[in-house]
Amino acid sequence: MSMSLDLIVVSSSLEPVDAAAVSALEQRLGMPMPLGYADFMATYGQGSVCNAFDVWGPTRILDSLDGMREMWAEYWFWKHPELGQADFADAVPVGGSSDGDQLALVPGRGLVMLPRHSDEAIDVGTSYSDAVRWFCTSGRLVVASEVLWFASWTRQSCYENWAGGELDRVRDAISDLEMHVAEEASGADASTFLIPAMGGHVSVLRPSGDAELYVHVRFEPEFAALHARIEAALIGTAARRMARWGAEPVT
Repeated sequence: MSMSLDLIVVSSSLEPVDAAAVSALEQRLGMPMPLGYADFMATYGQGSVCNAFDVWGPTRILDSLDGMREMWAEYWFWKHPELGQADFADAVPVGGSSDGDQLALVPGRGLVMLPRHSDEAIDVGTSYSDAVRWFCTSGRLVVASEVLWFASWTRQSCYENWAGGELDRVRDAISDLEMHVAEEASGADASTFLIPAMGGHVSVLRPSGDAELYVHVRFEPEFAALHARIEAALIGTAARRMARWGAEPVT
């Protein structure tokens, strides 16, 4: 049974997609969208879930359709007990990950995940919400999340990468600011602090081997004053900002 997703929204604003746009998409495709897709669009719009799965709106689906079908026709390496390359000639791309994982709607079948780093095509049911939940929580393709959250693509954010410092010290410094509404702890070596007040999050990761601690910060530009508290906390742990891109902070 399909269950709707209840996501923590870290973005300051959303851009829902109305039912008319989804109906127009279905008419163009000549097939219905998966169960739960229209509800997701009406509630959240286009964006990313857990910084792992990208939810595509109708425009992106149509813009990507021909290119994805051409790619499936030319470059095919997945295996499935019942489906083959020809079954994807009329399939529709409906989402994916920045790492290259693809979610396809196969007529008469349902939703199938095509992993970037595996040749196993995986059935993920007929519910869009369930497929997104599976991707983020199963641990099959990405580290499993216990907290589900959503970042909208409505507005451009500012992004930063930091390096250095010690994991516990950095994690405690961010936690002590008491700006986050939830912490997603992906194992002992990674945490993501969800901070809707600044339209973003802070992710802290201790890589394997000798690599330095990695910290990623996302915030919306008008919340530069709140970001300054994050910045000061990181500097206080001896972390160093390595790069900044996207929107410029509004000071």
